Amino acid sequence: MRLVHLRARVGPARTISVPVIPLQFIETVLHYCHSDLFSAHAGLTKTIDRLRKHAYWHGWKKDAKEYVRACTTCGSEKGYRPWMNGLMQRMPVQELSGPFSLLVVDAIGPLVTTPMGNKYILNFVDYFTRWVEAFPVKALDTLTFVQIMVDEVLSRHGVPERLLSDRGPNFISSLVQSFYQTLGIKKVFGAAYHPQTQGLVERFNGTLLGMLRMYVGEAHTDWDLYLPRVFFAYRTSHHEALGDSPFFSLYGRDPVLPLDLAFLNTNEDWKSNEVAAYMRKLFLSLRDSRRMVERQLLKAQDRHERRLEGQAAVKFNEGDAVWVYRYFRARRGERRTKKLAFSWHGPYRVVGQVGENAYRVAIPSHPDRVVTVNVDRLKRFQGRWSRPFPNEVPEGVQSTPGVDDQGPLTEEDLPTTSFVDRLSIGGEETAFSGTSNPIVDVLAKRVYNREEQYLVLTATYEVCWRPTASLLPTYKVLIDAFKDEWRKDQGLPELRRSARLAEANLAADEDELMF
Repeated sequence: MRLVHLRARVGPARTISVPVIPLQFIETVLHYCHSDLFSAHAGLTKTIDRLRKHAYWHGWKKDAKEYVRACTTCGSEKGYRPWMNGLMQRMPVQELSGPFSLLVVDAIGPLVTTPMGNKYILNFVDYFTRWVEAFPVKALDTLTFVQIMVDEVLSRHGVPERLLSDRGPNFISSLVQSFYQTLGIKKVFGAAYHPQTQGLVERFNGTLLGMLRMYVGEAHTDWDLYLPRVFFAYRTSHHEALGDSPFFSLYGRDPVLPLDLAFLNTNEDWKSNEVAAYMRKLFLSLRDSRRMVERQLLKAQDRHERRLEGQAAVKFNEGDAVWVYRYFRARRGERRTKKLAFSWHGPYRVVGQVGENAYRVAIPSHPDRVVTVNVDRLKRFQGRWSRPFPNEVPEGVQSTPGVDDQGPLTEEDLPTTSFVDRLSIGGEETAFSGTSNPIVDVLAKRVYNREEQYLVLTATYEVCWRPTASLLPTYKVLIDAFKDEWRKDQGLPELRRSARLAEANLAADEDELMF
């Protein structure tokens, strides 16, 4: 165990105990704090904040930065859009009386219709705490909006003082106007604080779709199944404008996460006869959090204004790796939707510059092979890039022999812990672990019933489809090799893992497994 000093959020700073993670579990912990569904590929700030509360090892922050930076799933989905938004106006934060005093409502859709008939997402965002309530619905008519508003929002959080929305017919009809008057809700349209306040919910829409995009099936028909857990990830993640998570800003405490139970639950225990003391502590925590949220919102507005000053032009050099933004176009008969499709594709290589704002990019899958792309549709690739191909090494440059250039590894180069069971397949001795009929190769990939599956070959030469969850992490090496081979067939460079994490990913005994 190691004592970790947490900076003060509300009230005094505190010290907690977190487990020191063995090297072989570093990548597993990083996966649960970033790539897992309960973390939803959050950004660097949110990942570090989640990680520092649950684990420690030497160089953990550096490894977290490398892991998030090199996440190719994040790189292909996240990033600025190829157009610029207008300047924002400041919202008078002092006019907010507390949580759910100003509620912003918007809708996402139409999406692909799910088996339950849902086609839209109706979401409500509290401007003060950034708490989100969102619901999959079949239609966006007035009756649906009023029913969701009463049964799901007002019954949980009370009646808001003001409600902000666009001028959609379901928000301004005569029926819903009488609903506002009956409850005493002041209706505010986007023009009142446009575009700043609508920008809040529009920005959340992009974040939500980005989280869903990480987990939906290829047919995009299962997005409503992931909504509750994705919302949990958003509510419990660090919010830069708040200085804390929406969950803590609303409830004055942090939730117990699955990672807490996997290692050590360090939350304070309360007994049944200590309700009064707990209420006093919660009152002080909520009071301080309200003040802190107001200060943080003002600071966030100041940071945003400074961020827009002195923006520098983005430049690329020949040979740089880049993502290319492609506008989604569904093929005839295809049921996928643009809102849940990846927008950034690659990585590709820059082969030259054309004028001030255009570059020539090598895209092997394009009929022209080399395409001229505007700089607004390019984003620098920050993932794990392969070494240059032999024909890409400039003339006159001689390589220095290294570990990777001394030929293939032999048994003597590998640690003894790498081998558990040995079988002879095809006249060659091959090492496997964890099963009497191990998998020796991955042949193909498909999505069946909204589940990703791989066609595998076993040691007894049996071929069958296996879901991805049953193959990880034991056969992650075979899956990565299959993906690299697929990229090679497509004319794309292979991706390589971080050298530090690769060395740390040692074999673990079965009694050491945490999950």
